[in-house]
Amino acid sequence: MTAAPVLPTILVTLDSAVLAAGVAAILGGAGFLTAQDGHEPDVLIVDDAWLDDPSPLDGAAVVSLGSRAWVEVLPDLCPHGWASLPADATPAELIAAVHSTVAGLVTLPPAWLAPPDDEPLLPSGEVTLTPRERDVLALLAEGLSNKRAARDLGVSESTVKFHVQALYSKLGVQSRAGAVARGIALGLVTV
Repeated sequence: MTAAPVLPTILVTLDSAVLAAGVAAILGGAGFLTAQDGHEPDVLIVDDAWLDDPSPLDGAAVVSLGSRAWVEVLPDLCPHGWASLPADATPAELIAAVHSTVAGLVTLPPAWLAPPDDEPLLPSGEVTLTPRERDVLALLAEGLSNKRAARDLGVSESTVKFHVQALYSKLGVQSRAGAVARGIALGLVTV
């Protein structure tokens, strides 16, 4: 006889009490338990109110509900899995995000991977990346933070940040998600 799988514990820390109650009800209905006082939750559910000071989230598994700005913040804070969803995410998307975050995966809505419409797509012949930039882009596509990418490549975090900025410039983007999306579109990286 096999034991029933243990679902992760959650802590909903949303600014809106109504939204927090709705999210807690959705996740509770899916079998997730709310972390008890004094116990660390497996997953924190946060909103844009945390963007002012996200440092307490460092190292936690996080599902953010709100703006795309989280895509820039969470990779460095949450090396073991995170998700960023719009505030109007469906219950199924929210449940899937919690499961994937606990599994150490990164979850984003597909639309957030596409470059914004106002950014022209460059033909791949016009973009030349160094071998190290290709390595960094591949690690960005895996959702790794700068710190983790630096560890995997055996370089300093500053070096990775330098290569990320070079990628932004060469690919004509302003975000990690944009760099990955542009890299995929140009055939420079596969996922």
